[in-house]
Amino acid sequence: MVGVSNLKAVILDLDGCVYVGERPVEGAASTISELRQMGYRILFLTNNSTLSTAGYVDKLNKMGIWAEEKEILTSGMATAKYIYDVYGPSKILAVTEEGFIEEANSMGHVVVPFERFHEASVVVVGLDRGFNYQKLRAAARAIMSGAKFIATNEDRTLPTETGPDPGAGSVVAAVKVATSVEPLIIGKPSKIIVNMALEILNVKNDEAALVGDKVETDVRAAVSAGMLSILVSGTEPVGHPRPDFVLKNITLLPKLLSRR
Repeated sequence: MVGVSNLKAVILDLDGCVYVGERPVEGAASTISELRQMGYRILFLTNNSTLSTAGYVDKLNKMGIWAEEKEILTSGMATAKYIYDVYGPSKILAVTEEGFIEEANSMGHVVVPFERFHEASVVVVGLDRGFNYQKLRAAARAIMSGAKFIATNEDRTLPTETGPDPGAGSVVAAVKVATSVEPLIIGKPSKIIVNMALEILNVKNDEAALVGDKVETDVRAAVSAGMLSILVSGTEPVGHPRPDFVLKNITLLPKLLSRR
């Protein structure tokens, strides 16, 4: 188990950990402020690509949680950066919401309309609450014509105030079934997004803790990267890998990390 003695940074999941839907988790704002006062670098890491980094800053600030754009890493931003680093500025067919499109445009990519799917060299699929047959058809045609298939993440569900909604994984699954092609996954638990997070923070893997509410994404990402894993859950976790620590709520985090 990775220890807390040499930690310099805390990577925080957002959905289900810092807030649920539009409602902040009780004590989240004061907890994050306390971690800052303790000297920890903070990075908010989310698989949700529906908002841009600027959008998440605005959302957090409205909840009383101070954050800057440089402290936000979304799967949408990570996907746009990965495509740029590997393929350069690209023509992308985006089965996503506006957050990824904003990040892609700012990175110098061109997001092509669905009726011009044949122009796309990359198809990106994420959470898209406006998903329909026409989008599925365009994505499948583009991929079967040779476009790269990249998914922002494969989260099965998305926490909301009224219960879990289908996540990006449901949209990705539809495209997988239609094409028989497996996508490259950028978001947690992939090391791609975790390595980007560590690079932004300028820390080594054993100098950061990853805090989240899901074993299948957050804990798995931390363990695969050799980082301290902290699960925020009101119930005993089910499945593997096992987290290093389980906290009933995020407000217990400063006490745990004060051990350094």
